[in-house]
Amino acid sequence: MSERYGLAIGHVLHATDFGAGSTVAFAHALRLACATKSSLSILHVEREEDRQPDWSSFPAVRDTLARWGMLPAHAARSDVAALGVRIGKASVADPDPASGVLGFLHEHPADLLVLATHQRHGLDRWLHQTTAGRINAGSDGATLFLPVGTPGFVSEDTGEVRLRNILVPIDFEPDPEPAIEVVCDIVAALDVPECHVHLLHVGNPADSPGVSLPGSANVQYHWHTTTGSVVSAILQQARQVHADLLAMTTAGRHGLLDALRGSTTEQILQHAECPVLAVHEWLD
Repeated sequence: MSERYGLAIGHVLHATDFGAGSTVAFAHALRLACATKSSLSILHVEREEDRQPDWSSFPAVRDTLARWGMLPAHAARSDVAALGVRIGKASVADPDPASGVLGFLHEHPADLLVLATHQRHGLDRWLHQTTAGRINAGSDGATLFLPVGTPGFVSEDTGEVRLRNILVPIDFEPDPEPAIEVVCDIVAALDVPECHVHLLHVGNPADSPGVSLPGSANVQYHWHTTTGSVVSAILQQARQVHADLLAMTTAGRHGLLDALRGSTTEQILQHAECPVLAVHEWLD
């Protein structure tokens, strides 16, 4: 392709509220950090300024890696570093979760932000009103959303990766190539032996855009076209291909969930049955 977007992951940020859904998001953040040999920051935003951080509530990195067979039992911190992963845990006080995350991102920019999201009850406090847009606009990387109640593509118990089918909606705007590039980078980093990337255009087949596809021995591409409501068509196609991940390019520097209410990405986040990866259109 004429321009390589890609995502060089050097820093993964996992923002957690210590809820049950965050454990799935943590597993994905840790597995991706290990695969890319990058640093992982685990961030909790405290609402009360005078409250002392409860470090025991943070997810146990070494115990998780031992359970996955990547470290021996009772491993030392130096054993984690030997894997090429650097772990940092942080707690910031801010009554507004978005403000707390943005402040951390300003000091510690991340290439990949990993968050758990609730669905069908209004977006949770991480995604309340314009929170997601504000957080996403503060990061120049990509954001991986893990819907609470879905297992995702990384097993919490074993660390095993199941990333066989990925759906990428395509259109002229926003440019789908950044999402496709990042998907291929993640597949390569996780050493997925065989992955099917499904490219979906909703509309007249004659109006489907031409897309330059990165070559990969592990990736097979499949083209799909359909008509109807964009959101409904994407969700239906994701179910039909048994998507393990839905990847989308987000338009412009207005951030994820631009014009939040009624936006395509926001509606998909509320109803997706698999993780959603949002990639900035300007990522290069």
